[in-house]
Amino acid sequence: MPSGNIDFHTETGRLSLDWIATLGDRQGTPLERIRNPADLERWLTAVAGQVVARKPAGPNLVAARRLRAALVGLVDRLHSGQSPAAQDIATLNEFAALPPPVMQLGLTGKALEKSDDLDASAVFGMIARDAIDLFTGGDFAKVKLCAGEDCSVYFVDHSRPGKRRWCSMSRCGNKAKKRAFIERSLRNRQSLD
Repeated sequence: MPSGNIDFHTETGRLSLDWIATLGDRQGTPLERIRNPADLERWLTAVAGQVVARKPAGPNLVAARRLRAALVGLVDRLHSGQSPAAQDIATLNEFAALPPPVMQLGLTGKALEKSDDLDASAVFGMIARDAIDLFTGGDFAKVKLCAGEDCSVYFVDHSRPGKRRWCSMSRCGNKAKKRAFIERSLRNRQSLD
Protein backbone atom coordinates (compact mmCIF):
# COMPACT_ATOMS: atom_id res chain seq x y z
CA MET A 1 0.00 0.00 0.00
CA PRO A 2 1.49 3.43 -0.86
CA SER A 3 2.38 5.53 2.13
CA GLY A 4 -0.15 8.21 1.15
CA ASN A 5 -3.07 5.83 1.79
CA ILE A 6 -2.52 5.52 5.54
CA ASP A 7 -4.48 8.13 7.47
CA PHE A 8 -2.98 9.65 10.57
CA HIS A 9 -4.94 10.15 13.78
CA THR A 10 -5.39 13.81 14.60
CA GLU A 11 -8.30 13.60 17.01
CA THR A 12 -6.53 12.51 20.19
CA GLY A 13 -6.39 15.98 21.70
CA ARG A 14 -2.61 16.00 22.18
CA LEU A 15 0.38 16.03 19.83
CA SER A 16 2.12 13.31 21.84
CA LEU A 17 -0.92 11.01 21.62
CA ASP A 18 -1.19 11.70 17.88
CA TRP A 19 2.43 10.56 17.64
CA ILE A 20 1.75 7.34 19.58
CA ALA A 21 -1.15 6.65 17.18
CA THR A 22 1.32 6.34 14.30
CA LEU A 23 1.61 2.72 15.44
CA GLY A 24 -1.86 1.27 15.13
CA ASP A 25 -3.44 -1.86 16.64
CA ARG A 26 -0.62 -2.42 19.10
CA GLN A 27 -2.48 -5.30 20.80
CA GLY A 28 -3.07 -7.19 17.53
CA THR A 29 -1.09 -7.03 14.30
CA PRO A 30 0.64 -3.65 14.53
CA LEU A 31 0.07 -1.19 11.70
CA GLU A 32 3.15 0.97 11.17
CA ARG A 33 2.12 4.32 9.73
CA ILE A 34 5.69 5.68 9.67
CA ARG A 35 7.41 3.14 7.45
CA ASN A 36 9.98 5.42 5.87
CA PRO A 37 11.35 8.97 6.02
CA ALA A 38 8.70 10.18 3.54
CA ASP A 39 5.93 9.01 5.90
CA LEU A 40 7.67 10.82 8.75
CA GLU A 41 7.87 14.02 6.70
CA ARG A 42 4.19 13.69 5.79
CA TRP A 43 3.24 13.27 9.49
CA LEU A 44 5.41 16.22 10.54
CA THR A 45 3.64 18.43 8.00
CA ALA A 46 0.09 17.09 8.22
CA VAL A 47 -0.23 16.49 11.96
CA ALA A 48 2.47 18.47 13.74
CA GLY A 49 2.03 21.38 11.33
CA GLN A 50 5.77 21.69 10.86
CA VAL A 51 7.39 21.88 7.45
CA VAL A 52 10.96 20.76 7.93
CA ALA A 53 13.67 22.36 5.81
CA ARG A 54 15.90 19.29 5.97
CA LYS A 55 14.05 16.20 4.80
CA PRO A 56 13.99 13.41 7.40
CA ALA A 57 16.43 10.56 6.80
CA GLY A 58 17.08 7.12 8.28
CA PRO A 59 18.54 8.40 11.57
CA ASN A 60 15.43 10.61 12.07
CA LEU A 61 13.23 7.55 11.57
CA VAL A 62 15.19 5.60 14.19
CA ALA A 63 14.95 8.51 16.65
CA ALA A 64 11.24 8.97 15.96
CA ARG A 65 10.49 5.32 16.68
CA ARG A 66 12.63 5.41 19.81
CA LEU A 67 10.65 8.38 21.12
CA ARG A 68 7.39 6.66 20.24
CA ALA A 69 8.40 3.44 22.04
CA ALA A 70 9.18 5.41 25.20
CA LEU A 71 5.87 7.28 24.98
CA VAL A 72 3.90 4.07 24.44
CA GLY A 73 5.61 2.51 27.47
CA LEU A 74 4.91 5.54 29.64
CA VAL A 75 1.27 5.98 28.63
CA ASP A 76 0.50 2.25 28.86
CA ARG A 77 2.02 1.95 32.32
CA LEU A 78 0.70 5.23 33.74
CA HIS A 79 -2.78 4.67 32.30
CA SER A 80 -2.94 1.23 33.94
CA GLY A 81 -1.72 2.60 37.29
CA GLN A 82 1.77 1.07 37.09
CA SER A 83 5.07 2.80 37.73
CA PRO A 84 6.83 3.99 34.59
CA ALA A 85 10.08 2.42 33.43
CA ALA A 86 13.13 4.54 34.26
CA GLN A 87 14.51 4.06 30.71
CA ASP A 88 11.31 5.46 29.17
CA ILE A 89 11.52 8.52 31.43
CA ALA A 90 15.19 9.01 30.53
CA THR A 91 14.40 8.76 26.81
CA LEU A 92 11.52 11.23 27.08
CA ASN A 93 13.67 13.69 29.02
CA GLU A 94 16.45 13.34 26.43
CA PHE A 95 14.06 14.31 23.63
CA ALA A 96 12.46 17.08 25.70
CA ALA A 97 15.89 18.71 26.01
CA LEU A 98 16.15 19.19 22.23
CA PRO A 99 15.92 22.84 21.19
CA PRO A 100 12.46 24.03 20.15
CA PRO A 101 11.73 25.37 16.67
CA VAL A 102 12.93 28.96 16.30
CA MET A 103 10.22 31.46 15.47
CA GLN A 104 11.04 34.72 13.72
CA LEU A 105 9.08 37.87 12.97
CA GLY A 106 7.95 37.81 9.36
CA LEU A 107 8.51 40.55 6.80
CA THR A 108 5.10 42.10 7.44
CA GLY A 109 6.04 42.69 11.06
CA LYS A 110 2.72 41.18 12.12
CA ALA A 111 3.22 37.44 11.70
CA LEU A 112 5.55 34.72 12.81
CA GLU A 113 7.46 32.56 10.40
CA LYS A 114 9.46 29.45 11.01
CA SER A 115 13.21 29.32 10.75
CA ASP A 116 14.61 27.98 7.48
CA ASP A 117 16.72 25.38 9.30
CA LEU A 118 13.91 23.50 11.10
CA ASP A 119 14.62 19.79 11.25
CA ALA A 120 12.73 16.77 12.57
CA SER A 121 14.56 16.71 15.91
CA ALA A 122 13.03 20.05 16.89
CA VAL A 123 9.57 18.52 16.37
CA PHE A 124 10.57 15.45 18.41
CA GLY A 125 11.39 17.85 21.24
CA MET A 126 7.93 19.44 20.88
CA ILE A 127 6.31 16.00 21.10
CA ALA A 128 8.31 15.10 24.21
CA ARG A 129 7.51 18.40 25.94
CA ASP A 130 3.83 17.93 25.11
CA ALA A 131 3.96 14.47 26.72
CA ILE A 132 5.58 15.85 29.87
CA ASP A 133 2.86 18.49 30.06
CA LEU A 134 0.23 15.76 29.54
CA PHE A 135 1.66 13.50 32.28
CA THR A 136 2.08 16.28 34.82
CA GLY A 137 -1.09 18.27 34.11
CA GLY A 138 -4.77 17.69 34.63
CA ASP A 139 -5.37 16.24 31.17
CA PHE A 140 -3.87 12.85 32.00
CA ALA A 141 -6.83 12.04 34.25
CA LYS A 142 -9.00 12.39 31.11
CA VAL A 143 -6.91 10.05 28.93
CA LYS A 144 -8.85 7.05 27.67
CA LEU A 145 -8.11 4.09 25.44
CA CYS A 146 -10.45 3.79 22.46
CA ALA A 147 -13.18 1.17 22.97
CA GLY A 148 -12.89 0.07 19.33
CA GLU A 149 -12.21 -3.66 18.94
CA ASP A 150 -9.02 -3.30 16.93
CA CYS A 151 -7.96 0.17 18.06
CA SER A 152 -5.21 1.08 20.49
CA VAL A 153 -5.45 4.86 20.28
CA TYR A 154 -5.32 6.92 23.45
CA PHE A 155 -7.21 10.20 23.48
CA VAL A 156 -8.06 12.98 25.91
CA ASP A 157 -11.80 13.02 26.66
CA HIS A 158 -12.72 16.70 26.71
CA SER A 159 -16.43 15.96 26.31
CA ARG A 160 -18.66 17.69 28.84
CA PRO A 161 -19.99 14.48 30.45
CA GLY A 162 -16.60 12.70 30.14
CA LYS A 163 -18.17 9.65 28.51
CA ARG A 164 -16.46 9.61 25.11
CA ARG A 165 -15.69 6.00 24.12
CA TRP A 166 -13.98 6.17 20.76
CA CYS A 167 -10.92 7.91 19.40
CA SER A 168 -13.17 9.22 16.63
CA MET A 169 -16.82 8.80 15.72
CA SER A 170 -15.90 8.71 12.03
CA ARG A 171 -13.46 5.85 12.61
CA CYS A 172 -14.20 3.55 15.51
CA GLY A 173 -17.55 4.95 16.61
CA ASN A 174 -19.22 4.32 13.26
CA LYS A 175 -17.64 0.85 13.00
CA ALA A 176 -18.98 -0.09 16.44
CA LYS A 177 -22.46 1.23 15.66
CA LYS A 178 -22.53 -0.60 12.33
CA ARG A 179 -21.36 -3.84 13.99
CA ALA A 180 -24.04 -3.49 16.71
CA PHE A 181 -26.73 -2.84 14.07
CA ILE A 182 -25.72 -5.97 12.12
CA GLU A 183 -25.71 -8.08 15.30
CA ARG A 184 -29.18 -6.80 16.26
CA SER A 185 -30.46 -7.51 12.75
CA LEU A 186 -29.11 -11.06 12.88
CA ARG A 187 -30.67 -11.68 16.30
CA ASN A 188 -34.00 -10.30 15.09
CA ARG A 189 -33.94 -12.59 12.04
CA GLN A 190 -33.07 -15.60 14.18
CA SER A 191 -35.89 -14.86 16.60
CA LEU A 192 -38.35 -14.74 13.68
CA ASP A 193 -37.28 -18.16 12.44
